[in-house]
Amino acid sequence: MDTAKVNNGDVLSVGYWKLNKLMLKSVGLWPYQKSSTKMCIRTFIFIAIYSMMIPQIIRTFEEWGKNSEIVIENITGFLYFHVLITKYVTSCITESNLQCLYVRITEDWNHFRDEGEQKVLSHFASHGRFLTIGYSVYLYTAGITFTTLPCLIPAVLDLIIPLNDSRQKVLCFYGEYFIDQKVYYYELLLHTFVCVMCTIMVFTTIDAAYACCIEHVIGLFHIVDYRLNQAFNLVKDKYDTKSEGMQSEIHKCVLRSIEVHNHSIEIVELIQTTYTTCFFFTTGISLICLSLATVDMMLSVNNYINFSRVFFAWCGMVIYFFYISMPGQRIIDASLDILNSVYFCGWYDFPLKTQRLLKFMMMRCSVPCQFTAGPLLVLNLENCGVILKTAMSYCTFVFAIS
Repeated sequence: MDTAKVNNGDVLSVGYWKLNKLMLKSVGLWPYQKSSTKMCIRTFIFIAIYSMMIPQIIRTFEEWGKNSEIVIENITGFLYFHVLITKYVTSCITESNLQCLYVRITEDWNHFRDEGEQKVLSHFASHGRFLTIGYSVYLYTAGITFTTLPCLIPAVLDLIIPLNDSRQKVLCFYGEYFIDQKVYYYELLLHTFVCVMCTIMVFTTIDAAYACCIEHVIGLFHIVDYRLNQAFNLVKDKYDTKSEGMQSEIHKCVLRSIEVHNHSIEIVELIQTTYTTCFFFTTGISLICLSLATVDMMLSVNNYINFSRVFFAWCGMVIYFFYISMPGQRIIDASLDILNSVYFCGWYDFPLKTQRLLKFMMMRCSVPCQFTAGPLLVLNLENCGVILKTAMSYCTFVFAIS
């Protein structure tokens, strides 16, 4: 597809993408940032991650064989940080692919000037922005709750149901800082709050960009459907399909549909190449993390503070699996819908050479586009259900033997 060259400042400058662009800049994953700026942001994020992870590891060794609840929760946190690091590092490594992807999305917005096609792109870009905002709002809410609940609940209870002594305030995770945590409680609370917000910022940025890219491809598939309908309308509105001029017009319309379809498949392959390694590692680790979080939640039933904060984190993991699986399911459905569009576009009234083109298009459409985590796991709702079911099974087994 012929597209005009895009200036660096114009990449993802469409209103629907501005939020994602800002988020990418905030975590040092915007390809056009200065190298020094990206390096500073990335260094800060890694310091934030390891400044929480190292105290957790030390505390885990101290509690090993003494307190299984602390050990399980810290291992869960350790795995969470590894999911985060894997996401962040793979995004840094595949920066050139991401840059190419963002440029092609911007080129599409410049290329499709038809009013109907613009409406299609705007509709799905708007849906992508909605997914970005909704996902971010929940994860930030869960992060704030997870961080501050161990501090707020004792303070509120001291006001409502006071005791002789103030209730003990704890941090949102078990760590060993080698200082008096009661004396430096608020300093440590501020540290954990900033670090947790950094991790959530990375999560929301990477996952939201992935979802928005897929929404763009779904929009392209619907443009294919839109152009096939245009060809059908030509046949329906003008009965003289035998004229050479009319046949040429129909053929051009179908050719333009095939061009967009091939372009859509190319972008699907680019997204797959960019994200497959990331999801391969993070899905496996997240499965273990979800199982351990469920066990931890069961062990914390009698401790309302621990149970509440672990529950918010657990819900976040479930939403994460759903969030990365739903776009995969939607791309499968959208690519298969093209087959129906080809079948019902009135192909039997098209010129013979156009019908031959549609045969090849139907053959390609019979194989759905899909995203995989590595070579095996297809990201769709069915496998999302299997993952959650497997996590619950592991949890039941671990809880039974413990």
